[in-house]
Amino acid sequence: MRKAVFFCTVLLFTTITTPLHAQTMTFPEKSQSGNTTVNATVGDRFITVTGYQSPNASVVIETLRRIFMSSTTADGNGHFTISELLITDDFPGFCFTAIDFRRVGESESCVEIEKITRDGETYEDIFLPPTIGLSKKLITVGENAQIFGYSMPHAQVNIQFNNETVTIQSDETGYYEYIFENPPAGTYAFSSRGVLGEKTSLDPENKAILEVITLPEKIRDDITGFAQDIDDRFPGILFLAPLLLIFIALLILLFWKTQPKFLFIIFDKFKKRHPMHHDYFLFQH
Repeated sequence: MRKAVFFCTVLLFTTITTPLHAQTMTFPEKSQSGNTTVNATVGDRFITVTGYQSPNASVVIETLRRIFMSSTTADGNGHFTISELLITDDFPGFCFTAIDFRRVGESESCVEIEKITRDGETYEDIFLPPTIGLSKKLITVGENAQIFGYSMPHAQVNIQFNNETVTIQSDETGYYEYIFENPPAGTYAFSSRGVLGEKTSLDPENKAILEVITLPEKIRDDITGFAQDIDDRFPGILFLAPLLLIFIALLILLFWKTQPKFLFIIFDKFKKRHPMHHDYFLFQH
């Protein structure tokens, strides 16, 4: 009787707290056959998801709560298939993370799904947004910013930032690139959407953030970064530096006031001697 109560309690707790996928658990119960393996399936139906992003991209699928479900790699044409996803009838939807094969950019997007009506249903033709990345996340006024990523080959890519939209075309490999010339100081958030034929990609959830600063700000940041690096390598040295400068200044002031003779003797040895007209006769003897 105690064993039955224990088993039901564990199964009920697992059903409530386990993510939406099948699991196999082993409970060390004493029996004639040793350990007992219990298969607990959490979910109602299996579905398949198909879509496309860019050739050979890595695609991860998660729940809307960002719980991992599965992953795959798109083929050479950019298409991917994820099958046997176990979900419940009221499953709300998926989130996708895609990274292009060159690892220069990333895209994140989510999609809600309608109520599942039958087992083995397929959600297909999901167009994921282009990946997006930056050559530099911090530049100085006067420099150009390079925004790039991957989508489907020959797709239209709409890059949006600060209430502006730039439309470009990806090449035969899916690669696109945009040069943001001489932007003024400020912060820019870039996102990208794809259009292939009459199909528009999902809305992107991620943005690439660019910081543009002035030259004085860059000098200040460089000095601050250098000081921080010195302090990390030699803890406490920045507190001693002002004292060292004060000591050197006092030492120079002391020598200037007292003018010790040994300093003049040392400096006189290194002082350049101008030749005189009778030096010729001195060296001849």
